[in-house]
Amino acid sequence: MNEKELFEKQYGEKKLISVNSFPFLRKVFKEFDLHRENLALSLLEGSSGKLLDVGCGNGSLVFRAMEKFEEVYGIDISPTRIKEAEKRAIQKFGGNNNLHFQLCNLNEKIDFSDNMFDIATSIAVIQLVYDPYFVVSEICRVLRPGGIFVVEVPNIAYLRHRIHLLFGKLPVTSSPYYWKEIGWDGGNLHYFTKKTFCGLLEQCRFKILKVSGSGLFAKFRNFYPPLLTGDVCVKAERI
Repeated sequence: MNEKELFEKQYGEKKLISVNSFPFLRKVFKEFDLHRENLALSLLEGSSGKLLDVGCGNGSLVFRAMEKFEEVYGIDISPTRIKEAEKRAIQKFGGNNNLHFQLCNLNEKIDFSDNMFDIATSIAVIQLVYDPYFVVSEICRVLRPGGIFVVEVPNIAYLRHRIHLLFGKLPVTSSPYYWKEIGWDGGNLHYFTKKTFCGLLEQCRFKILKVSGSGLFAKFRNFYPPLLTGDVCVKAERI
């Protein structure tokens, strides 16, 4: 099975089941639950120009960010997800020529010219690719100097994960179910801490501007994201 087949099995056959932790608390304190897309959008405030969403899925973030940008592109490895995004685009916006979706295997190349984009986003994607250095370098290449990259990955150093490791349990950073069908830990290949992920970005010519995390009571947990948030969300500038 190659990576394209894996994601088609997850999304085309709808076998990937994501379950939020603490569902009762999230329901009761819904207004204090910061979704990772909302966090990413807040980090894009004041941005404009051309946006590239790397691993766009069904276009959820793209559609929410559209009003901020002159032109928006979404790329994904899954034909099913791209078809869903294109269908939703027609339903929402008709024949909008400023909205583009296309298939792309990040493990091979991002098929855009150098310095093409002003902003790039990538939510819960970098942990899934074979070579994060290659993919982040490709994102750097298609961003103009001074361009902004907002990227999010699971945080393996999250306090809850540390406690699991202490008792010999493997932290789960994706779906806790059906691993035999959807890939080990949902297909996640890499695990990052705040320090290692920021180090990766810096080695690929990015300057770290802000580090935060999403989730329940994120406003308070962002006091110290490396330990207290289940993900690491970074706003960085292309040097």
